[in-house]
Amino acid sequence: MAIPSAPMADGPIVDGPIADDPGPDAAGPHRRDRAGVPRVDVTLGVRAHVAADETALAAFKRLRKPPGDEEWARIVGEAERAAAHWTAAGWVDEPAAFHAPPPPLFEPEFKASRASGIRVERMKFPSAWTPPPGAPGRGRWLRYRENAVARATVLRHARPGRPWVVCVHGTEMGRDSDLRSFRVRKLHAELGCNVVLPVLPMHGPRKSAGGQFPTLDVLDNVYGLAQSASDVRRILSWIRTQQPSGIGVLGVSLGGYVTALVAGLETEPLECVLPIIPATDFPALFRRQSPPELVAKLDPLLAASAVVHSVVSPLRFETVTPRSRRALAAGLADKLIDPVEQVAPLWHHWDRPTIHWYPGGHVGHLVRRDLRSFIDVQLTRSGLARP
Repeated sequence: MAIPSAPMADGPIVDGPIADDPGPDAAGPHRRDRAGVPRVDVTLGVRAHVAADETALAAFKRLRKPPGDEEWARIVGEAERAAAHWTAAGWVDEPAAFHAPPPPLFEPEFKASRASGIRVERMKFPSAWTPPPGAPGRGRWLRYRENAVARATVLRHARPGRPWVVCVHGTEMGRDSDLRSFRVRKLHAELGCNVVLPVLPMHGPRKSAGGQFPTLDVLDNVYGLAQSASDVRRILSWIRTQQPSGIGVLGVSLGGYVTALVAGLETEPLECVLPIIPATDFPALFRRQSPPELVAKLDPLLAASAVVHSVVSPLRFETVTPRSRRALAAGLADKLIDPVEQVAPLWHHWDRPTIHWYPGGHVGHLVRRDLRSFIDVQLTRSGLARP
């Protein structure tokens, strides 16, 4: 779809140059202006956010080694076969058909525990999602044994009739530290919400030897996204049996992607959907973050990768949650999730709902008071939190 040039946003709009953006060129206006993304003054605070993001990127590159030649040949071959498979099955034209409705969740297993000094319940249940029969890489994905059990941490009040908030974590999270990142104590004790923190596939206790997600391995990446959406939707089905006064889903980074995908797959509207610094296009994201020698390998794979990822793209689905209940947040100096390439397309796809553009980066979202206030306001406006 065409991206209009006029920004329609809530939140800070700061004019001025941004370090990683080229100036206007002969082809037309600045890329941010074309996307409706505000520019940001490069202050000392913004530079600190950029430095934190660049440090995180460097750490990811050290921890996640690129595939070797033999592994890369497997990834390329699987992606090409999957692209043909998806097309023949009709999933490229009708991506919803790739996602079978997950069976309702009625009796998950619970165990009392503690996390970050808070009494919680640990939920677990068999994940209902598996790759389609005959799909490339299916056997490998099924061998990730620990990943077959879905898990979540739950905080709930004794009395029914409370609002529920599902908080979906980002990459390399899925641990008890998520309770602090999502300010769960405030959500539960001060704002009066029941809270669920799902553990995404291949994270935390679900991590299995030999696998990771997100990943340059195209099929594992798509399967991770599809299973994430299925597991979160099963949790939503269980919440609906608990007499909720309303349900909201918010997610950060990878969790923002999953949140947007879930919103597009759900057939019942939610009271609030809030992706925060969300990714929306992993092939483009991997290319942007890769060194030149890896980009040379990625480019021949991009066409097949785009086809295979299309069935899990939140931009391919229309959400039944009304525009007034959708919101987004994005960092104008984000070096991990480019706001023009990743966030703006979802904002426009969702008919430009309320969005908070904050003058900071990706890692720095954890310390942004304005972002915390924005989240609280959206939950309150939607009726999920007490003012």
